Amino acid sequence: MAEYFVARGLPVPPELRRTPLTDWRRWSAIGVTLAVLYVGVRLLDIDLSRANPQYAGTRIISLLQWDISILTPQNEFETFWDTAGGLMIVTIFLGVVATAISIVFALPLAFLGARNIMTGNPVASAIYGVARVLFTVMRSIDVLIVVIIFSVIFGLGSAAGVFGLAFHNIGVLGKLYSEAIEGIDPGPPEAITATGATRFQVVWAAVLPQIVNPFISFSIYRLDANVRLAPVLGFVGGGGIGQYLFQTINLFQYNKAGLIIFMIVITVAAMDFASAQIRRRLL
Repeated sequence: MAEYFVARGLPVPPELRRTPLTDWRRWSAIGVTLAVLYVGVRLLDIDLSRANPQYAGTRIISLLQWDISILTPQNEFETFWDTAGGLMIVTIFLGVVATAISIVFALPLAFLGARNIMTGNPVASAIYGVARVLFTVMRSIDVLIVVIIFSVIFGLGSAAGVFGLAFHNIGVLGKLYSEAIEGIDPGPPEAITATGATRFQVVWAAVLPQIVNPFISFSIYRLDANVRLAPVLGFVGGGGIGQYLFQTINLFQYNKAGLIIFMIVITVAAMDFASAQIRRRLL
């Protein structure tokens, strides 16, 4: 780009001038990046010679030889909800219920964590700070770790998955909601405030109408993500189809595991399509 100005005898803008210092910084950044990658590969001890293509090929073939018996009860003590199909439905509702719980708690907390709402006195500012810290803490703890903690409290099963997923999503949705509130047009709230309206009246009449669409969009997005994540929670005691998949892999029942993986892929794809259609129709 600088050559364009030089060829026409025009002064080169400062941001386009290349100096030895700029080149030195660029090559230093590249060198540091390559050094970090090299150290990382060495620490991870990645050795491709350990791969066994023949064994991997055998296992892949086993994954494709589905055992459809897992779709029906195996004995008189099992019900539909013990089959792969039943557990898949349980997993979907695990994500749905966790999302609903997180919305219920994140919605009021979002107003407490919005700077343009919690202003005017030191108490409101303190509440705002506490809410923002709460969002950060709840988001920073990985959902798998949270599920492990809740599995200690509630035991292995869906309860740990629901509450662990909801805990993490309260932080995520709280932050998204509060940022949507902070991004509203300040005109309507200021106009209603000038009439002597209370803070609740301002929120109800001037804030909520502006944030309905962002709230719906964020909620659908998290529902989609939670249903996609729900099967993984079973690997750490969160219940659902993931726990069944974990058992089949540990028992080397790859023909059953392959069918479960296929069911998860189809379910996630269907949820992606459904959420896109809902978002398109509502927004």
